[in-house]
Amino acid sequence: MREHLKEIANYALWITISVFTGVFLMSSSIKVVGYAYEKTPASPALMGASAISGAASVKTREARKPPPPMKNPNAASRQKAMVAKKDKNITLLFVGDMMLDRGVKESVMRNAGGDFNFLFKKIKSAVQGADIAFGNLEGPVSGKGRDTGKLYSFRMPPEALDAIKGAGFDALSLANNHTGDWGRTAFENTLLRLKTSGIVPVGGGYNANDASGTKIIARKGVRFSFLGFSAVGPNWLRASKNNSGILIVDGNFADTIKEAAKKTDVLIVSIHFGEEYQNRSNERQRAIARTAIDNGARIVVGHHPHVTQEVEKYKGGIIAYSLGNFIFDQSFSKETMEGLMLEVEISPNGKIKSFKKRTAELNKFFQPELR
Repeated sequence: MREHLKEIANYALWITISVFTGVFLMSSSIKVVGYAYEKTPASPALMGASAISGAASVKTREARKPPPPMKNPNAASRQKAMVAKKDKNITLLFVGDMMLDRGVKESVMRNAGGDFNFLFKKIKSAVQGADIAFGNLEGPVSGKGRDTGKLYSFRMPPEALDAIKGAGFDALSLANNHTGDWGRTAFENTLLRLKTSGIVPVGGGYNANDASGTKIIARKGVRFSFLGFSAVGPNWLRASKNNSGILIVDGNFADTIKEAAKKTDVLIVSIHFGEEYQNRSNERQRAIARTAIDNGARIVVGHHPHVTQEVEKYKGGIIAYSLGNFIFDQSFSKETMEGLMLEVEISPNGKIKSFKKRTAELNKFFQPELR
């Protein structure tokens, strides 16, 4: 009996040891597998050949990736400085003859119900993109005066001036052969309307001092002054001590420019001269324009021929002998239905940096469009 009990006890002990041994081995196996999943790569035997190949491919692709570009801490500030420098430059825009009467007015009445803004619809953004925009106003803008009886007499309605201002023009020359077409009353009324609208009248005034006085427009710390002269009359409308009128190219021409140049940073001179429909300047034009530069003008812009002429550099200045027609109803030729838009870029110290010529063509409605 005792032997039998001893045998049962040994058998129970063996079972207990076996159970504990199995539990221990199972626990050890689970820990090893878990560690391998979280911390170390699986063995090749477990992964299989395709898994090894995929892993190698991923490593190869990662190795071939180019390193990220090094950041230059000065790049952003340098870019910002370049933009700021460019913004400090001043862009000037010059166009030729603007005549919003006769066939042009008829087009506005017929196609736009009398709204003169219609004429600038296709060019407005280009004009407004300049810091200063300048053109030649070929005739009075008034509801007053009396026709002087010329073969061609122009008088633009007052609402035309609103459209010119709305298009972005800052200054207009009155020194031309059509400014007196409806007499002194219409001329003086035009002066008043320009000043009231905020457009600077150039080349004309209530007397000689007013006409030749320095007309300054400041942009970004640079002072720009404008003078305007006519070399083709009308002489009866010459400004004097007691009479309104325009500046005429005469013996005082050089001295007037020299005095004006002392009071500004950049002097611009507008001259109505040359022969109509001639695409090259003549000797007199060149003499007048170069005299202006010699006495302090930096930019000379011309008009009157109704066609474009050459642009030249002269002693650090720019001369555009004729910008042609900007808005006019001379539809009898291609040359009279286009004009130059001269863009001049000025640096913050008042120096000419560059200039660019752009052509504006008039369509059948007499709307200028950039070509």
